[in-house]
Amino acid sequence: MSLLSGVIGYSPSFAGDVPLYYKTSTGSIAPVTVGTGINSQGYPLVPTYKGKDGAWHSTTVIAQVCGTNADGTPVACNIADQLPSSVLTTAKINVQSGIAGLNDQAQVTAGVNTASQILTQTGLSEGNQGSIPLNLTSNGWQGDAPSHLAGPRITVGVSMNNMADQMAMFGGHRLYDSVFSKFYALPYGVGDNGGCVHSSVMTYAPGTGANCGAGGWDAVTEYELATNNPPWYIAGADFPDENGTSHSVTFTTSGAIIRPALPASYTDYMHYHMNVMTNIVAGPTLYSGLSLDGVQGHRNQDQQFYGGMLESWKNDSDTTGTFTQFTMTGQWQPRQWQPISGSAVDSGHVPQVGTQNTASATDRVDALDQTQYAEFTHPFIEFGTYIKHFTRNTSCEVIIKSGTDGEAMKRLGLSRKCDEELDNWYHGPDYGATMHGLTIGAGFDNKVSQDSYGLSVAGLWPEGIRAWLGSDGIDFDGDAYKVGSRIGSAAVIGTKKMIAEYWQEPTANIGYLESVKLWSQTDSLSETNNANTGGAAANGMDVSYWFGPRQSSSSFNIDGTFEAAIAFNPGWAKNGLALCGSNAASFDMTSSGAACLTVDSWGNTSTTGSLAAGNGLTVSSGTTTLKDVVATSYKEALKTPASSSAPCQAGEFTDDENYHYVCVADNSWKRVALSSF
Repeated sequence: MSLLSGVIGYSPSFAGDVPLYYKTSTGSIAPVTVGTGINSQGYPLVPTYKGKDGAWHSTTVIAQVCGTNADGTPVACNIADQLPSSVLTTAKINVQSGIAGLNDQAQVTAGVNTASQILTQTGLSEGNQGSIPLNLTSNGWQGDAPSHLAGPRITVGVSMNNMADQMAMFGGHRLYDSVFSKFYALPYGVGDNGGCVHSSVMTYAPGTGANCGAGGWDAVTEYELATNNPPWYIAGADFPDENGTSHSVTFTTSGAIIRPALPASYTDYMHYHMNVMTNIVAGPTLYSGLSLDGVQGHRNQDQQFYGGMLESWKNDSDTTGTFTQFTMTGQWQPRQWQPISGSAVDSGHVPQVGTQNTASATDRVDALDQTQYAEFTHPFIEFGTYIKHFTRNTSCEVIIKSGTDGEAMKRLGLSRKCDEELDNWYHGPDYGATMHGLTIGAGFDNKVSQDSYGLSVAGLWPEGIRAWLGSDGIDFDGDAYKVGSRIGSAAVIGTKKMIAEYWQEPTANIGYLESVKLWSQTDSLSETNNANTGGAAANGMDVSYWFGPRQSSSSFNIDGTFEAAIAFNPGWAKNGLALCGSNAASFDMTSSGAACLTVDSWGNTSTTGSLAAGNGLTVSSGTTTLKDVVATSYKEALKTPASSSAPCQAGEFTDDENYHYVCVADNSWKRVALSSF
């Protein structure tokens, strides 16, 4: 038998050609036997063929066997209608009752869509996930109720200490399962690999926001970012297109003309009813909100930008040249987040710099904005933008109405309470973890308007904010104002405990803070064996309360330099009040009123210092000094000096029933007789 060494009569340019001759190893030419298969009726598929010699020849019937049936009979290849269902061909790839095809990377070439479970004992990688079907069908729910369709359940069978490597379950196993979505993440790296479960980023291009990991080594359950994205498209003399061409903008009553026409690529960004804004304002800046320093520019600023909603767009030409025409759904109107009374413009008004738009208001003149867009000197038009964005907008609603249709059906729901709960739980040794709740911050370099606020509590609420901590917790700790715990000072005489304090820098940029504190002090211990403490304890009468400044003190401590204070229920005058100077700190304030002006429970006033009144009365160290005294009457105790040389100081005087005595010099008395009248 000769070995096949080559073929002739075959043109490589025609891959379907069949060689008719071949050359043997000895160099001789031999014909190729042309074979054919048979059909289901037993006839040759190709009975004859025309050879290179121009004559017709019969084919030889050849049945290539690809397998055998259960009874051992042969099964031919490549004849679909002769193959049993147990034999697969390429014709059965990605068709009903067929198989899934794979490409050269072993990837499925058609989508996998199944209503049953998908089970795997190894990792399951979803790759690029397709969009969610929009035409979900109902399953037994009628009327206006929303359609529901349970999604397939994905179960990963690999065990990793009872935690799935990756898991996503969007629907229940059946319609009535109470599962809509589940996500699992096992942290193993940084950024998105740090345990990012859910990330929603509103940004101008995919992947350009920030990764879910807020820090390099953080695990984040939910990450949401909203930014003031750039418009979808913008046109104007200050914004050349991709070809380097600048365009002028001319506004009409309800649209704009761009010359020359925009390149055809602009249509890729146009959407019906998209927001359209300009940098032309319908009058001066409108200010709202509070101003802490009286500077108007520090308040909220609403620019009256002309805007509208896009209706149609087209390119055209006229005798002047090409142009692009945009049409709005109505007339241009000033747009701002909060509707402002009187912001409407005249009917038929065309936005144009220098044009007055309301005859009755002389300050309502169109102008290019110089607050936000001062660097642009020509009108422009931008598409697909917005004025305010929310990171999250959630609501909790309770509706109780009578009736049996529409919103009234909500009365059948038993829920009558709304709660938004953000819990931080720690389980472990005392002080073993740090728990931070809600953080609201702003940029480090710029200041927002002074009417901005971190938390807003509005409406007819019986309570605004409630802090619910343990008795030794700190309800509020701010940079300027701090509140102490609800436990008073220790049961030791003389100890102090901060109740509240306020910190303030005496002068801007001076570099240090002063504090004004309210604190309690234990003055005595009335209970020697309290049932709750098992030892000494103070009651209400044992504690005094102090309010005053302390220099160079520290937070939550009663330290630093004592400057002055008001004392309520002081230790030396219970149920009384005292005004104490800085020297009071050098005395035992629990038992004396040194350096204090004290009013006792009966209103009696006393002081250890001097008492002065308008330089006319001075009481100091038992000495009373009077200057000009005017009185309707004067009463003294009658007293007779022992002799004319009795001890006295010049200026003293006294009286008895017969004489008036005057000390004219030290230890020298003189007298005058008194007479009746």
